[in-house]
Amino acid sequence: MSEEAAVTTLQNEHEMEQNEILLLRGRIISGMPLSIAARKRITQNFESMLGCHVQMSTRIDKKLIAGIRVEINGRAYDGSLLGQLTNVRKMLTRHDKEEL
Repeated sequence: MSEEAAVTTLQNEHEMEQNEILLLRGRIISGMPLSIAARKRITQNFESMLGCHVQMSTRIDKKLIAGIRVEINGRAYDGSLLGQLTNVRKMLTRHDKEEL
């Protein structure tokens, strides 16, 4: 292999590594199926927020009454009604324990 070919190969490998870093995989969880437009809009919002490409899969969870939950790279972004009610319950429980 010529020196030029070796340099090109290393550059290509570096570009592939960079592209892997800039692509995150995530999951959109909803209570019912989402339209293609909704999935695209959610994905674009997260790409804008995170500054990289995001590849989303979808899952249906009948426990979610309304809203969605998005999981990306080990983090959860919970915009579901169930998530909001859980947060309120935690907040109220914490305040009750502080008053005792």
